[in-house]
Amino acid sequence: MSNSLFRFYADNKKNLLGLAVVVIISLFAGILKMLVSALWGQVVDFGIAGEIHHMLTIATLMVGMILVDCFRTMFHYHLIGEVTEGMFVEIRTRTFSKIITGDMAVLEKNFHAGDAATRINNDIESLSTFVAGHVSNFSRLIFEGILAMIGCLILSWQLFIAICIITPFFLWLVKRISMPIQKQSKESMDNTGSAMSIAADTISGIFTVKAFGLENAMAEKFSRDIDAAYKQDMETEKVRMKMAGVKYVASVIQTMVLFLIGSWLVYSGTLTVGMLIAFITMSGYISDFLGQADYMISVYRRAVATAQRFYEILDIPDEKSGIVVEAVSKTPCNTSELAFAYSQERPSLRGISLGIKQGQKVAVVGTSGCGKSTLIKLICRFYLPQSGELTLFGVNIADWQSDALRQNLSIVTQESTLFDGSIYENIAYGRPGATRIECENVLRQVGLWDFVSQYPDGIDHQIGEYGNKLSGGQKQRFCIARAMIKQASFVLLDEATSALDTQTEKEVQNALDKLLDSRSALIVAHRLTVVQSADYIYYMDNGEVVEEGTPAALISKHGRYYDMCRLQGLIKEMEATV
Repeated sequence: MSNSLFRFYADNKKNLLGLAVVVIISLFAGILKMLVSALWGQVVDFGIAGEIHHMLTIATLMVGMILVDCFRTMFHYHLIGEVTEGMFVEIRTRTFSKIITGDMAVLEKNFHAGDAATRINNDIESLSTFVAGHVSNFSRLIFEGILAMIGCLILSWQLFIAICIITPFFLWLVKRISMPIQKQSKESMDNTGSAMSIAADTISGIFTVKAFGLENAMAEKFSRDIDAAYKQDMETEKVRMKMAGVKYVASVIQTMVLFLIGSWLVYSGTLTVGMLIAFITMSGYISDFLGQADYMISVYRRAVATAQRFYEILDIPDEKSGIVVEAVSKTPCNTSELAFAYSQERPSLRGISLGIKQGQKVAVVGTSGCGKSTLIKLICRFYLPQSGELTLFGVNIADWQSDALRQNLSIVTQESTLFDGSIYENIAYGRPGATRIECENVLRQVGLWDFVSQYPDGIDHQIGEYGNKLSGGQKQRFCIARAMIKQASFVLLDEATSALDTQTEKEVQNALDKLLDSRSALIVAHRLTVVQSADYIYYMDNGEVVEEGTPAALISKHGRYYDMCRLQGLIKEMEATV
């Protein structure tokens, strides 16, 4: 949108006074340069007339103005830094906050990690460069050009008419040629963002990439997006080359016309030599303005495209949060005819009805894609149901205040998400303010204290990016410790052991047993070893509950759950017949 840049300034109105002062100082710079040009003409005329005293006086005044302009330049850049640095720290913070508080549905659908990181880093850096540097420089060039036109009109209307005939035509031509730049810049940045997402995915999954020999495939995908961005940049460069050619022609024609007409005016006595020199000096500022017009327009259009991408992040809607902050019942979860679809073509949940009582462990099992993880997302209030009812602790999910609800939930997922930092920091994320003794206690409960104690710095040991210094089982048990220290009454397990080997699964299962002790739990699993101790089981298929009951009842029924247990080698009678 062409107004994205104007919206950017409107949204930062508290900084507009400082930016306005920057622009006013640019105007002052233009005034100084015009005065120096005018005085330069007088110096020449006094010198030709032999009035040395007057010539030296005016020359001294010129030097004084030049020194003032030097101090003006230093103060100008200092002020720009003061105004823009704090402004863009706030902008980066706002953008990051929007990403972490925005609606999950929009984030999952429209933004990949690498592209979002590019928008936070490169795009905002580009906007910062425009606001901090280009606006000041461009406003100076514009003011100098406008004031130079006024000065030229005062000195010689004949020469000014010549400029007025040449300049508007070339400005219109430059603007016309530059029109594709905004669209090309937006597409180039989008392709670059896509490439960065591929790079982020490849780096985080480098072991899988190498193990499956995907280096070439990932390189091809990365190259495809980078090449697309390169092609757009080359198209932009072609436009800029055309603009540069127009600029050069305009400059040459303007200079030729001024010298031809000016020489005739001096010969006829209409102008003095000093006035002609002052005019040509001032016209140089017009030429600078005209010569930079192509660059200014292209930079402006790129800034508009960047601002558009910036607002695609800021316009992510916030989570729709309710107002209830306290539970009204100890019953963790009930659903009735719960339905949800990511797209109209394929519903993920079709009329799910289930209940979890206080202290009860309920498992939801089924094949991949049956809707188990979607149910977890709804319970976490990442999405809201499209029909049916979902109540948590006696409150309808839509009425819960999101943060308040999640204080009652602990979750352990298949992906062991840890952050670059110390062991203590990662555990304490479960409950900010948790003491080191509390962290030590939960580490003992999940069987990790002996492992942690071997490090000289203990729980202050750095675990590396994504916890890459740890094994899969260790990472998962750290995640369980983090969930445990939160002390939430309702635990969600989403395929918490599916990525582990048998021995590691047993170690993690022991930790999970400690986590689930005296707590209500919803256990989502494909591997059924995790759900053998559940009080009640729901078997899902294609978004629907097709079987439910206690583990013993479902085994005796010889239905879907029984078949699934048999395939996983959990039915002893079946094993004996093999």
